[in-house]
Amino acid sequence: MPKQDEQIQRKVEHLFLAEKFFTDESYADFDSIRLLHDALPELNYRDIDLSTNIFGQKFSYPFYFNAITGGSKQSARFNMGLAKLAERLNIPVSSGSMGVYLRIPETGDTFTPLREYNPNGFVIANVSAKANAEQAQQAIDLLNADALQIHLNAIQELAMPEGDKSFFWLDNIKEIFEKVNIPVIVKEVGFGISKETMQRMINVGVKYIDISGFGGTDFAQIESERNHEIDLTYLDQFSMSTVESLIEAQPLMSDVSIFASGGIRTPMDVVKAIKMGATSVGMSGLVLHHLQKYSLEEATLFFESFAKQIQIIMALLGAKNINEIKKAPIIFDENLVNYANQREIKLPS
Repeated sequence: MPKQDEQIQRKVEHLFLAEKFFTDESYADFDSIRLLHDALPELNYRDIDLSTNIFGQKFSYPFYFNAITGGSKQSARFNMGLAKLAERLNIPVSSGSMGVYLRIPETGDTFTPLREYNPNGFVIANVSAKANAEQAQQAIDLLNADALQIHLNAIQELAMPEGDKSFFWLDNIKEIFEKVNIPVIVKEVGFGISKETMQRMINVGVKYIDISGFGGTDFAQIESERNHEIDLTYLDQFSMSTVESLIEAQPLMSDVSIFASGGIRTPMDVVKAIKMGATSVGMSGLVLHHLQKYSLEEATLFFESFAKQIQIIMALLGAKNINEIKKAPIIFDENLVNYANQREIKLPS
């Protein structure tokens, strides 16, 4: 039997290790934030509107399924589940990195279930920042994608035994932004983004950034598990938590739409991220865990309950819609206050 392609095998290992290291705990710093409830909410819980508008489209809930998988037979099955779940919930869904498809076109059918089982839904293609505009368009065409993610993963690549070691990405991002005619989101893969890096992206025309902070799936840990020569798990010390990354984004909120992901585990995490300025909130590890461990029906019930709990939290904040979450008073613990002070950033109030 011929040996499986190295990149496809890596995709298989990523699925296995993401679940192996999954935990219900989050290290995204949302526990270091408090929202104060409104004792006079003056609303009817049943009238609360959970819908959100992104890219000129209306979605039922303020969260989406972020980049997860593709490239292997196992991932084709998960992409089918993701597509069906996203269709039922009426939320966006993103593919995992499509670099393997660009190199091995025969793997395309591991990604296409996202569109096949979600024909009218909002599907996001995903490519590396090393991809050029032509390759980005190939990925878009395969999925008939509504938007494109460009992922930044320098820490992951350096921890990966076979990873890239050259990172000249900004010109590629600029070229893709200029030539692709659908929305382009630049995202990290779980280590956060500083205000300086965000500003450099804005300077080349980027309008949507997914900060994807530290707190959930840790690719330094995953790649070090695969790397039998050297332990590079400590590279995650460079990371910024999801909350820290949202703090970093505060001075730039008027220039770019911010999406928040990384370690989202609870409905309260979603609400806190929106309070801090997120347009919508992405989940990867949580949905992958439920699709691996439970049936599609059980996963559907879980996320429907998840949405209902967001509605309950909004009632306690006196928020009739997603935008009104931003009026809720917020308290940060001393570590986050210290972080913001050292970074010379004004915290939201």
